[in-house]
This record gives sequence, C-alpha cells and structure tokens, in this order.
Amino acid sequence: MPRRKGSLHGHSSPEVVASAEAPAQAAKGKSAEAILERIFAPTPKASPAEQAEKALRRPKQLIYCALSNRNFYWRQHVTKFVLDEGHVPIVPFMLFDYYLLHTVPKETVREAFNNLIVRCDQMWVFGNTSLGLKVQIGIAKRLKKPVRYYDITDMPYRVVSVPEAMLREE
Repeated sequence: MPRRKGSLHGHSSPEVVASAEAPAQAAKGKSAEAILERIFAPTPKASPAEQAEKALRRPKQLIYCALSNRNFYWRQHVTKFVLDEGHVPIVPFMLFDYYLLHTVPKETVREAFNNLIVRCDQMWVFGNTSLGLKVQIGIAKRLKKPVRYYDITDMPYRVVSVPEAMLREE
C-alpha cells in the first residue's frame, strides 16, 4: 500500500483509504445484507401488456397430460406438476371433467381430446395405461410428438420419470 510522505508508523492517508474503499463498496453487492435486500425487495408485477409480450416472445410448450379414467382424481396434482416444470398443461379431465358427467356422447369428448393432442407440443403420460390411453399415445407418436412417461404411484408426494416399458396396463 502506498505511504504518504511524512506518515507515522506506515498509516495511510485519507486519499489512500478512500481509494481502498472503492473495491469494498463494489463487493458490497455481494454482502449478505445486499443479497437479503434483493431477495425481499418487492418485485413489480408485470402489466397485462408485459405479460402478453412475454408470452408472444417466449411461448411455453403445451403439454397434453394423458391419464387413464382410473387416475382422473390426480388431475390437479398433474396440472401443478406440469406448471412447476415451466410448461402449460392441457389436462382433459380439468377441461371436460369426467366426460362432462356423461351429458355429452363419449365420442364427442374423445374427438375433442384428439384435437388437443394435435395442437399440443408434447404428451406426458401419467400412470398406468388403458386402451383409450394407448390410442392417444399412438396418435401422438404418429404425429411425431415427444412422449414422456411418469409413474404416479407415490402421488402426491412425487412423480417419477420412467421408460415406457415400466408402465403397466390396467
């Protein structure tokens, strides 16, 4: 450290101390207090226009969430899982409940399901497969959509990605 002419015992001058504080102030952004301040500082909410712009510039993938009728009660957990993964879930049982409580012909609802598969970017299969689920998977594969498989045995605590061969038929 440079010494000021005439300083006693090697003490720095105020000018030297001030220049030595500059790196310390730059490092202040890395102090625990500064980090906590950034974490707990209120974040401004995006306006509707900013939200729309973000969606237009960086749209999220649409994920068709395939579940057998026997697992339809896990629909909300599946929805949360896909949202937590950063995608937009399309969960037929959230849209049409359980075949609209049988107030609409099953064929009409299945046709709607198939149209959703066409429009989605990927299909994620949750739980064991049924005949109807196998048909949906076949549609996705023929359309060359990525298909992922998840074991939901430990739902709601965890969802595990598995190879297709590990799922059982109901």
